[in-house]
Amino acid sequence: MTAAPVLHGRDGELHRLGELLHRARSGAGAALVVLGEAGMGKSALLASLPVEDALALDVRGIHAERTLAFGGLHRLLSPVVSGSSALAAELRLAMGGAPLSLRCGVHDLLVRLSAARPVVCRVDDAQWLDPESSAVLGFVARRLSGHAVFMVLASRSELGDALAGTSRLSLAPLPDDACERVLRDRIVTEVPAGLRAVLTDLAGGNPLDLVALAGALTPEQLAGRAPLPDELPEGPRRADCAARLAALPARARRLLLCAVAESTVDPLALGPVDEVVAAGLLRLDGTVVRRPSKVIRSTLYALASAADRRAAHTMLAAAVDGPQRLWHRAMAEPGSPFADDLALAAADAPSPAAAATLLERAAALTVDSGLRASRMLAAARQAWQAGRPGRARVLLSRAGGADDGEIALLHGEMELRDGEPAVATHELATAATRLADPAAAASALVLAGEARRLSGDLPGYQAMARALPAGATEMATAHFTGLAATFDGRHADAAGYLRRVVELGEASAGVAEALWAAEAAFALGRGEKAYDCASAAVSRARLSGRESTLPWALVQLSLAAIVLDRHPAARAASTEGLATAAAAAQRNTWVEHLSLLGLSAALRGDRGTALSTLDTAAPGIAGRGLGRPCAIASWAHACLDLADDRPADALGRLEAMAAGVSGAQPAIQVLATPQLVEAAVLVEQPARAERALHTFDAWVSAGGSDAWLALSHCCHGLLATDPTEAERHFAGAITLHRTAGAAMELARTQMAYAHRLRRHRRTRAARDLFRDALRVFDSAGAPRWADRARAGLRATGEAVQAPDVEPTRRRAPSIAGLTPQQAEISRLVAVGETNKEIARRLVISHRTVDHHLRNIFTTLGVRSRVELARRVAGL
Repeated sequence: MTAAPVLHGRDGELHRLGELLHRARSGAGAALVVLGEAGMGKSALLASLPVEDALALDVRGIHAERTLAFGGLHRLLSPVVSGSSALAAELRLAMGGAPLSLRCGVHDLLVRLSAARPVVCRVDDAQWLDPESSAVLGFVARRLSGHAVFMVLASRSELGDALAGTSRLSLAPLPDDACERVLRDRIVTEVPAGLRAVLTDLAGGNPLDLVALAGALTPEQLAGRAPLPDELPEGPRRADCAARLAALPARARRLLLCAVAESTVDPLALGPVDEVVAAGLLRLDGTVVRRPSKVIRSTLYALASAADRRAAHTMLAAAVDGPQRLWHRAMAEPGSPFADDLALAAADAPSPAAAATLLERAAALTVDSGLRASRMLAAARQAWQAGRPGRARVLLSRAGGADDGEIALLHGEMELRDGEPAVATHELATAATRLADPAAAASALVLAGEARRLSGDLPGYQAMARALPAGATEMATAHFTGLAATFDGRHADAAGYLRRVVELGEASAGVAEALWAAEAAFALGRGEKAYDCASAAVSRARLSGRESTLPWALVQLSLAAIVLDRHPAARAASTEGLATAAAAAQRNTWVEHLSLLGLSAALRGDRGTALSTLDTAAPGIAGRGLGRPCAIASWAHACLDLADDRPADALGRLEAMAAGVSGAQPAIQVLATPQLVEAAVLVEQPARAERALHTFDAWVSAGGSDAWLALSHCCHGLLATDPTEAERHFAGAITLHRTAGAAMELARTQMAYAHRLRRHRRTRAARDLFRDALRVFDSAGAPRWADRARAGLRATGEAVQAPDVEPTRRRAPSIAGLTPQQAEISRLVAVGETNKEIARRLVISHRTVDHHLRNIFTTLGVRSRVELARRVAGL
């Protein structure tokens, strides 16, 4: 075996092999068959086994020796046999005897060897072992229990009865993120994000095919100036496909071609596929035929002879009807005039995916180059709407000669959702200047602006707003002008434009228009209207069957739900959004949904869920330069910091939100203002929040939403130094929160107000507010916030216990002679908190903590924090 290569996406498989190897080392013995098509990483897995302390016996099956009886067994055992004449004689005796004697002899040999040190037998390409060797190894594999021997065989296909009773490990295709890591490790040339997605889709998670495709890309293909490949390049893998295809009998070859040329026909309905399965070109799971990856299907089709292809299409034409029959007749009878019929059939196709297939086939039959390019572009557009971006990019690369503006528009939209924002900006801006249709140009213009905002390029967005073309539609002009004025803080100037966008969006039946209206309503501070418009966009996307628009519509719906404090709705929207974005391979949108799920969890204090989703999003954010989800992730982390009583960390994150990948994200920064104010107050540096609050107030005042006005009042209540002014703001915030129906924000405001009241010795009023907040946090499933509310209640003198504690222990232990607040301070000292940390947690000054500690020491007769901690621990 060669040195182990870097493996990506195989953690589970590596863990399984490691467990079995450990079992064998301990004397329990183990055997495993690893199954997977060529290139899936079987050899790499075998090479990764740590066998430094073991006797490693390795062999690779050789196609030329598959009929040489015991040839594989001889090569496997020859290293140990040649080193000992006694063992050599024993093996020769065994091989010369009856089959049972041979098998028992090999078993005894390996057992003897394992007495000195563990033995690891690694058999690669086991599908090419001679049957006699396979039978012996299977016999041994079933009898390793109680011996320090591990046998692992890697094969492209099942090994029949020889290895019956041996555990199997089937290698699944690599996930997309692992494929991206493979490309980064194995390909020197940087492959653009969108093109990486195409190659991953073509290779079907096969790392060898992925590297072969990427390594053969020309500079023109990398730059998007030449058609993309959909076949394997010349090399060993293509040659292997050719050899296996040529080795099949004619009938089996044609059945295979039927399977790769038409996915809607079951090959089993056309004839037996045993020979094709044995060759490893199809897989059979029960009665279901599993076809190879897209690139292998295209390669096999291209390698077949013209006569075989025509014969396969003739068979398919007899098995299907409708437009499919026309296509297969045309391929079986060159020159058949069916191109126009297929293009017409696409207009009545039941789905965008079906339309894409028909248009692609119509283009293939079209003689006129201009019409062929136009049909290929239409096929690419339908493939994109069907949620098949990989195929859409391949088709688009072959649409040279079609309308440049339409090509740029589709390319730009795909880059926006599943590529690089900078490329999307360029393509969409180009499309806006070249498209003759005003509506299409408006769409390109607004999407170009979205790409600028996604990457945090606010100056670029403002420049686009100042240079709007004279022919821009009213909606595009109002959308750009209104958002640009909002980002400038000119809310009075923005209001009229944004209201007009909302009106036009509600009057339209389009998905895009509803989404623009949702953005405009959001900028106006009208959360309910934004939620309604986003809901309309989601509904329209579902009804239209345009899968490409649904993931982004769900982003808008989730964000609107979060700011309205409707976290169950937000989780539902982004959970569906993750699924639809993954199905449509829209990785940028997938990352957006992860960041929103993380934010929702963080606002509820669910640290585990928040960190898990944010960690999953982080590589995509950094690798693709996604500024908006980066800012949302920073906001979420700051919320976790506040829930964990780390306000200094929260303040630092929020103040640095515009740095790095995020870029300028004024909308997210404004939405995070309440957390910024809370953090600044807790670290006793309220001046650091004043500028942000001024910006927040200007936006809130322009919109007049109850939910945002409530948060503004809460912020001012936190900052107020006069008790009367603070009470007025908190009371106003509570009233407005109740009107808006924002339960979690209401509870957080009640808790902030309760801390303020307790600090001013209004214990009874504070206790009532803590109780109200606790009920909301418990019902909302926000345990960290509930714990903080319980701590506040205990500080007011009320005995409160966590809900999972037994009823007999619900009363908190008391410390004789101390007030409730002194007792709480004592408990916090006992767990190691500093005076400053205690002051932040209880919302009192550190001088008050000092004062209480002096009284506690006197009352309890202790002289140090250590003694106090011991006293508390002894309760």
